[in-house]
Amino acid sequence: MVVTVNPTSGSNQSPTLDARDVMVLHGNTSIPVIRLQRLSGELADMQLFVLLDDSTRSISLGLQLPELKKFIQSLPATTQVAIGYMRNGTFGLAQAFTADHQKAASALRLPEAIPGGNGSPYFALSDLVKHWPSEQSTDRRAVLMLTDGVDRYYDSTVADDPYVDAASRDALKEGVVVYSIYLRGAGLYGRGGWVTNLAQSRLTEISEETGGYTYLQDFTDPVTISPFLNNLQNRLDSQYEVTIELNQKGVQPVKLRTELPGLKIQGPTRVYVR
Repeated sequence: MVVTVNPTSGSNQSPTLDARDVMVLHGNTSIPVIRLQRLSGELADMQLFVLLDDSTRSISLGLQLPELKKFIQSLPATTQVAIGYMRNGTFGLAQAFTADHQKAASALRLPEAIPGGNGSPYFALSDLVKHWPSEQSTDRRAVLMLTDGVDRYYDSTVADDPYVDAASRDALKEGVVVYSIYLRGAGLYGRGGWVTNLAQSRLTEISEETGGYTYLQDFTDPVTISPFLNNLQNRLDSQYEVTIELNQKGVQPVKLRTELPGLKIQGPTRVYVR
């Protein structure tokens, strides 16, 4: 599993640690940490899929496209980027994985902005991770979703969504960390307080379970996503791969701890054991 290690607020300590500094709990049982490797240098390679919702309001994404392009162009050469759009519960590939970040950024376009045109970001996410568009072997995969998080395939008055659970399980099984940025969708549906709160909670749930993060600014579009993207880059620059020994198979809950002062460790709340 991939974890992020950063200094706590006010600390200048460099986020450096080894396997003895990380504790992983399965319930109340401590799990042996076999290996811990910082994902830098020869281990820095990763694939980042930028997945945009084609039902996002044009004005919502249009204001952010230059910042998103700048972010993609600034990524290190060790990061391959692909671009795709959610549509009708699936993903459409706009640009295959490439280390040419200028080429990847050029594939970005405004969304079609058809209300309900996507249907479910969680269907689209499951479709993506199960049909990851690359034959290259890599243990470091991530998705950045830009969406309102509203699941139009399921009851918007019920907190538990089986499609969210399925997407989370699929992402965990395929080793994909999910990050998301909340942007409002086209049309009036999904603008109510309850629906929006539920959608943002679902985005947060899937990000936390896979070890990612959800960026949002109340129930409205952010003025700029630049701070979000800067934070995401800091997270990607401060990641480790943790190898654990766990005999139980399937999706398992875990908790991560470190007793080193001045450091905080963030990772998935669940792992998939083969």
